Amino acid sequence: MVKILIYALIVLAFSIQISARTSSTKKNSDKSTLKISQEEVFDKIYGGWVGMLIGGLEGTPHEWKYKEEPRATLPDFGYLPKGARSDDDNDFELTHLYFMDKEQVLKIPYPRIAEIWTANMEKGIWVANLKAYELMKGGMIPPATGIPANNPHSVYNLSAQFCTESYGLISPGMPHTANQIGNYYAHIAVCCEPIQATQFWTSLISLNMLHKGSIEEIIPEALKSVDPTSVMIELVNDAITAYRNHPVDWKEARQIIYKKWNGEKKWNTNSTPLNGGMVILSLLYGEGDFYKTLQYAMALGLDADCNAATAGAVVGSNMGFKKMTELKGFNLPDTYINKTRPQLPATMKISEQAEIMMRLCERAITENGGEILSKKGKTFYKIKLQKAQLQESLGK
Repeated sequence: MVKILIYALIVLAFSIQISARTSSTKKNSDKSTLKISQEEVFDKIYGGWVGMLIGGLEGTPHEWKYKEEPRATLPDFGYLPKGARSDDDNDFELTHLYFMDKEQVLKIPYPRIAEIWTANMEKGIWVANLKAYELMKGGMIPPATGIPANNPHSVYNLSAQFCTESYGLISPGMPHTANQIGNYYAHIAVCCEPIQATQFWTSLISLNMLHKGSIEEIIPEALKSVDPTSVMIELVNDAITAYRNHPVDWKEARQIIYKKWNGEKKWNTNSTPLNGGMVILSLLYGEGDFYKTLQYAMALGLDADCNAATAGAVVGSNMGFKKMTELKGFNLPDTYINKTRPQLPATMKISEQAEIMMRLCERAITENGGEILSKKGKTFYKIKLQKAQLQESLGK
C-alpha cells in the first residue's frame, strides 16, 4: 500500500511538472501572437498612409531649401485642405500596391514589374528611379536595374527610404516580413547601403504601429534588422547622441549630423544616411506629436518632403487615423488626384487606398502564420509577431 501511495505521489508530481511546463510554454506562445481587431489595424494603416501623404505633399515647399543650414524657424502647414495628389513620395508605392492587390500577390514578379514601370513611370521620376526606368525601357529586368554596374545612383539613393514605408504599414508587428517585401521593391533601383535603410525604416514602422511607448524605445529594436557593419547603425546612434546632448537645441544637433555625414564622410544630400539622420532627429524632437514631428522634418532640411513623408508614416501609423482627425485644423478631404501613373484611376479616395493596403495586410498576416478570426460579427486578426532580424547583409 505504501509503495502504491509513493508511486501515486511520483506520478502526481510528474503530472504537475508537465502541466507547469505546458502552462509556461502557453504563456510564451501567447507572447508570440497578438489578437487585434480589423478596425484597429485599418485605423493604423490609414493613419500611416495619410501621415505619409501629408508629410510628403505639405513638405514639398521645403524640399532642398535648407542645405548648409536648417530653416530658421519651425514652419506651419495645413493638412492638404484640397486633398492629396500623386507625387514620387507616394505614387511609386501606390502603383505597386495597386497591382499587388489586383494580381493578389505581395511580390509582383520582376518581369511584370518591368511591364508596369514602362507603362506608368514616364514622368515624376528622378535619379535612381529614373535610371531604372530607362534601363527597363531598354529591356533590362529588375533587380539588374538596381546594381552599381548599371545604375550608379543605386549605392546611395534615398528612394530606398521614401519608396518603401508602405511595406511596413502592411506588416504590423512583422518586421521581417516588412523587410522582405520592402527589399524586394527597393532592389528595383538601389542596392548596398540603401537596402540597410529600407530594412531599418520598414522595421521601425512595422514595430511602432503596435508600440505603446516612446519612439526612442523602439529604435534600437528596429536597428536589429540592419547589418552591424552598416553606416545606418552609426548614423542612428549619432542622431540619438546629438539629441540627448542637445535636447532643446535642434539646430545644433542637425549641424552635428550634417557636418559629420556630409562634410567628413562625404555622403551626398540625396543619400539614405544623411537624410535618415534628419528623420531620426525629427522623430526624437517631435516626441510622438504628429504636427511637431513634421515641423522638424521640414525645417531640418535637405530632401525635406521625403523626410517628412517618412516621419509622417512612422508617427501616423502609431496614432491612427481617428486620432489624427482630432488634431486642431485637420481638414483633409477624402480625395486623391492621380496625374502621373496612367494605369491607375485618375481619382481615388484616400480611404480606398487604405482599403487596398488592408487587403494586402491580411495576405501578409495569413501568409506568415497568422489567422483571420470572426467573433460576434467582428473581424479580428491573430498576428504571429516577429522580432526584427537581419534580412539582407551588406555582403550579399
